[in-house]
Amino acid sequence: MNSREHRELLEIFYKKQSYVFRLLALWKLPDTVSDRFRLLHRFYFYFILFFWVLSFDASCLIQFISNISDLNEVIKVFFIFATSLAVFAKFSTIKMKNHLYAELIETIHEPKYRPVNSREVKIFRETHRLCGRVRNFYLVISLCALNVVMLTQYIFDNSELPLSLYNPINIDTKLRYRLMYLYQYIAVSICCYMNIAFDSISASFMIHIKGQLDILCDRLEHLGMDYESSDEVITAQLKNCVKYYGDIIHIVRIAEDLISFPISIQIACSVLVLVANFYAMSFLSDPGDYANFIKFLIYQLCMLSQIYILCYFPSEVTAKSEEVPYYLYCSNWVYWNRMNRKLTLLMMTRFDIPIRIKSINPTYTFNLAAFTSIVNSSYSYFALLKRINS
Repeated sequence: MNSREHRELLEIFYKKQSYVFRLLALWKLPDTVSDRFRLLHRFYFYFILFFWVLSFDASCLIQFISNISDLNEVIKVFFIFATSLAVFAKFSTIKMKNHLYAELIETIHEPKYRPVNSREVKIFRETHRLCGRVRNFYLVISLCALNVVMLTQYIFDNSELPLSLYNPINIDTKLRYRLMYLYQYIAVSICCYMNIAFDSISASFMIHIKGQLDILCDRLEHLGMDYESSDEVITAQLKNCVKYYGDIIHIVRIAEDLISFPISIQIACSVLVLVANFYAMSFLSDPGDYANFIKFLIYQLCMLSQIYILCYFPSEVTAKSEEVPYYLYCSNWVYWNRMNRKLTLLMMTRFDIPIRIKSINPTYTFNLAAFTSIVNSSYSYFALLKRINS
C-alpha cells in the first residue's frame, strides 16, 4: 500500500469528526492564518462556549436547584442535565488537548504503521469499513433521538417546551415560545453533534489500534515464512515486531490520555440519564402516552449505544492484546536457533501483559464488564427511586 492510499484510508477515522470540531472552534488554527482571523476565531469559540454550552448547563442547574424538593421535576431535569455535563467535559478536553489530537493523527500516518503485504492490507481495509459503519450507525440513531426528543412535544403539545429548563422569559406568546424552542433545539443539537463527533472518533481510534494489533498478530504468526528463513532474518523480524508493539503502545497511551477523563464523566452521567429514563417510562401507563414512550425508548437506545461503543471497542483492544502471545507461539519457533528461541520467550513474557484502556481511576478499565455494571447499577438506582417514591 502506497503512502497516498494509506493517508486517504486513514482519513475515514477522523476527517468528518474534525469538521464538527472546526465548526465549534475547537480545532487549532494553522500557523498561516492572520492575527485578525485568529481573533475572530477566539471570539467565536467564546460565543459557542458561553452562549450555548455554559448557558445551557446553567439553565439545567437553576431548574434543578429551584425544584430540588420535587423528585419528578428533578428526574425531568436530569434527563438532559447529565448529558450536557458530559458534553462540556468533552468540549473542554478537546480544546485543552488539541496538541494530543494533532500528535495522534500525525503518528498514525507514519510509514511504520503502513500495511506491507496483501494480508495486512485486507486487515486494514476491514478496520476502515468497520469504522465507517460504526460512525454512520451512531450518527443515525443520535439524530433520530435528537429529533424525536425535540419534535414530539412540539407536534403533540406545543403549550410546553420539550425540555424542563429554566426560562428567563415567559413563553405566553407564540414568538417567545418559538424563540425559547429555537434556543433549546440549537443547544441540544450542539450537544448531539459533539457527542457524535467525540464518541465516534474515540471508537475509531480504538478500532484502528485493534487493527494494528491484528497486523502484529499476522506478522508474528508468519515469522520466517514470507522471506528467506535464515536465523539473521528471523532475528530481525522478531526485533521489528517488538518495535512495532512498542509503537502500538505509544498510540494507545496518547488515545488513553485523550479519552479517559471525558468518557469517565460520560459513564457517570449516563447512569443518571438511564435512571431518569427508566423512572419516566415507568409512569407512562395511559394509551395517550405512546408518543412519550417512543421518545424515551429511542433516547434510551441511543444512550445504551453510546455507552456500548465506548466500552466494546476498548474491550476488543484488550482481548486482542491477550491473544498476541498465542500468535507468536503459532510461529515455527521450534526450528529456530537457540538465540531466537530465547528472544521469543522474552517477547512472550512482554506480550503477556494485556493492553487496558484505563479511566481516571487507574483500577477501572473500559470494557464490556463496565457496560453491564452500568446497566445493572442504573436499574438498581431506578428500583430504589421507585421504592422511595411509593
